[in-house]
Amino acid sequence: MARKTMILVLDDDPSVRHMLQVLLEQDGHKVVTAGDVRSALAQCAVQLPDLMVVDLMLPIEDGEMFLREFRRRWRQSEVPVVLLSASTARNDIARRLEVEATLAKPFFAEDLRELVASLTEERDSVAAS
Repeated sequence: MARKTMILVLDDDPSVRHMLQVLLEQDGHKVVTAGDVRSALAQCAVQLPDLMVVDLMLPIEDGEMFLREFRRRWRQSEVPVVLLSASTARNDIARRLEVEATLAKPFFAEDLRELVASLTEERDSVAAS
């Protein structure tokens, strides 16, 4: 049996975290959640995720800070990122941060599912080769 994809969800809104967790678990993924940067980094120290869904706008330390710190600590890991943001500058920020995908908030569940499926298929095909 194939190993479940482990996804880290970083969002400060508990209802969004819960919704994302339920949605992704319905698709067979293992999901861990964090409401702030420190908690997310602590989760990564326990187990590196296969994919991350990160809200850009967080109180105190934002998603950009999280991604910079994650990459500083785990330089060799190539974990795909879906960046969530209501900002109109999200695509520019995504290019600067070199993330794989962005989703505008609010978003449709099916759009997130398709992105996650695409990114996990890419990861699995690279791992198999």
